[in-house]
Amino acid sequence: MHGPRPFSMPACRRRLRGAMAWTAFAASLAASPAASAVTTLTVDLSRPIGAATHAANGSLYGVIEMKPADVQKLIAPLHPRMFNNPAADVQQPVGDAIVVAGRVASTGATVTIRLADWFTGWYAFTNMTDWFSKIDQTISRKKAANLTNIYAYELWNEPNGTWNGTSPNTTSTNGSNLSFNAFWKQTYDHVRAQDPSVKITGPSVAGYNQSYLSDFLSYCKANGCLPDIVGWHDGGAIQNNVNAYRALEKQLGIGPLPITINEYSLTANITHEGEPGASATLIAAMERTRVDSACITFWDVSHPGRLGSLLATDTQTNAGWFFYEWYGEMTGQMLATVSSLSPGGGNFDGFANLDATAGRASVLFGGTNDGTLQIVAKGFAAAGAGTAVHAVVERTPWVDRTTVVTATDTVSTADLTATGDQIAVTVPNANATDGFRLLLTWPDGGWVDASAPEAGGADAPGDATPQEATGGSEGATGDATSTSGASGSDAAQPGETTPAAGEDPGAALQAGAKAGCSCSSVLLPESSAMGRLAGVLAAVVGLGVVRRRGRKSAARSASRITAKDDRLPW
Repeated sequence: MHGPRPFSMPACRRRLRGAMAWTAFAASLAASPAASAVTTLTVDLSRPIGAATHAANGSLYGVIEMKPADVQKLIAPLHPRMFNNPAADVQQPVGDAIVVAGRVASTGATVTIRLADWFTGWYAFTNMTDWFSKIDQTISRKKAANLTNIYAYELWNEPNGTWNGTSPNTTSTNGSNLSFNAFWKQTYDHVRAQDPSVKITGPSVAGYNQSYLSDFLSYCKANGCLPDIVGWHDGGAIQNNVNAYRALEKQLGIGPLPITINEYSLTANITHEGEPGASATLIAAMERTRVDSACITFWDVSHPGRLGSLLATDTQTNAGWFFYEWYGEMTGQMLATVSSLSPGGGNFDGFANLDATAGRASVLFGGTNDGTLQIVAKGFAAAGAGTAVHAVVERTPWVDRTTVVTATDTVSTADLTATGDQIAVTVPNANATDGFRLLLTWPDGGWVDASAPEAGGADAPGDATPQEATGGSEGATGDATSTSGASGSDAAQPGETTPAAGEDPGAALQAGAKAGCSCSSVLLPESSAMGRLAGVLAAVVGLGVVRRRGRKSAARSASRITAKDDRLPW
């Protein structure tokens, strides 16, 4: 990925003339029929499902003592919900939860303390006396640090693999002579007595296991030791599993308890970790089912402190980081979304928010699809948006987790009219791995300075203007024929953005060039035909009328980690 190139005046004029020559062709693209097979996500602005909390914006061992070094540039823009970290640097040689909680407190993030990581291996349990001593050390350190951002104590990790296998009622062979249920009860009572102010989570089983959870929760209900937050690890069937769990709660007469999916990944390996497309499908499932918190897995065992494979190096972002930054920028209420594909398995899906006060909504989407995506947004009247909507489609391009990405691409921009209270935006030439955002705004009008720098590396809450966007570039999806279309429901064709009668579509740019300004900082009124055409021109010829979003990091670190031997079985 490259940032915007400086323009010399001769080059600027040449590209302006070229842009004008492309105008008619761009208009014909905007009016071309959509592909017959379209994968659709429907977003209903009139159906809020709960507050935006960035529930799935967290990671296992994604933050450690010295990494990422730049908290404000690499962690804070994500607005993370919760990180999961070891109680001591024993099973994992880095990542002490008490230290990390202090590091991330300023970002608003919380930390779950994984108590089982007091033991070496997977896990070399000793005895209950030693276990309680270790717990007491952790609680004493937590209290001495005056931490107020501890999400929960996780009493154990993956007991269906590390304690006794198939049933929590079976006595373990680890020397404790206890079933997991009996171990849980004793540990629960001890922790609750020592620090009643902090919640308890568990059982953190490896993969959703309804039989195991049923036996565990039945025991807990009968013995007064239900977790405050129930948790397990999950993959490509999160929505179905959460629904099954909620049915189980009703059957057992408990809850509803908050849910933490404190390790999530599409597959039980590193293949999709941090990938925007896969992440879109997983986050959509968790937002739709109102999971309370979730953490990206830790399969890149040689590189802790990379936010769950959202960093290409210890100091540089990859495409996944930008997708999660978009997620972190969501404010207000999350919205009901429905994909035309079945949920799970990496199928195309998405999630959305509405901030009615700020006059903006956004939709994040991705996953396996047929190549043409359509976002249908409806319910504008209920959102107080009127009929005039400005739409910007952005893409964060994924190669792999170690490929550095410093900016996102703008695919298209358009001023639309919501007819029948809805609009449709089409994105062609999509793949399964990239992530996309549709940003919708309904400002009062006026000029938008697209060259203004970002403050703090993220949009300020309540900002009602569109994100900084870019014209097409060398890394943009597709070529000149892949310009995405956007339309009101009454428009004859997607993406129609023809200029007003008698208006010179190049006048604003030419005036800017004559005045000696850079093409990348020309101000365009959104209400003008030039403003409406800017996205088409930029995507077709890489004009750079609107600047690409980008960020550089400056973190430095040198520590590494030995391989972790846990593997998730889903």
